[in-house]
Amino acid sequence: MRGRVGRGEFESYCVLKFEGKSKTVRERMKVMCSTNDGFVISEKDLELRGAGDFFGTMQHGLPEFKIANLFEDIPILKLAQLVANKVIEDDPKLEKEQNFKLRTLINDKFASRIEI
Repeated sequence: MRGRVGRGEFESYCVLKFEGKSKTVRERMKVMCSTNDGFVISEKDLELRGAGDFFGTMQHGLPEFKIANLFEDIPILKLAQLVANKVIEDDPKLEKEQNFKLRTLINDKFASRIEI
């Protein structure tokens, strides 16, 4: 459904149909009907299903973090994201002295994938 509802100039509709009677199914439908915020929907989905196994039979694409549980640690991860966004907003190229160690760490770990 991602990106398929609400595009273009015409009014859009989304019809949800479900057959399950479990608490999880009811919770999923409840959140889908109460918001159009994809982040809220995905957080609830993550809460209901869990992060899954990277190589197992559960949801793919979410690596197991070594220092955080993607669901249980959402508040601190959001705070870390907020701080990171402020740092980048204030010093996009990480040229300030207080960001030197961060720039070095990023270069060491991600030099082959990103350029600061």
